[in-house]
Amino acid sequence: MNSREKTVLLTLTVMFLLGAGISLLKRAKFCRQAERMQLVIQGTFSAESSPYRKVDLNRATRYQLEALPGIGPVIATRIIQYREQHRGFRRVAELRCISGIGPKRFAALKELVAIGTEMDDTMTNRFKVDSMTKRIKD
Repeated sequence: MNSREKTVLLTLTVMFLLGAGISLLKRAKFCRQAERMQLVIQGTFSAESSPYRKVDLNRATRYQLEALPGIGPVIATRIIQYREQHRGFRRVAELRCISGIGPKRFAALKELVAIGTEMDDTMTNRFKVDSMTKRIKD
């Protein structure tokens, strides 16, 4: 094997190892995101008629907001910023003040979110029980 062949072989080996390393990093990132989503799903989905439990706009985490249909990381961040700037939501209709939430998205969300005083007590208690069960299992 001459020096040129050794160089090509070494280059291919390095490229393979870099590709494998990048692949492992992507897989690890995906697993972390899947774990977060699993926690959100356990905390926000219900087996009742609606596929979602009502989410309290004044207490929801970014991940709980992202679990709602049509809400991604950007809009979830805007909701949290609005909540902090206005000392919480007073009405669900205030969601319309957030950039990115128009009439269609609001119509999809209004039955899935609530303000703390509007929350059904049974849902709130069930969420607390689910959270306690999750902690005990861990």
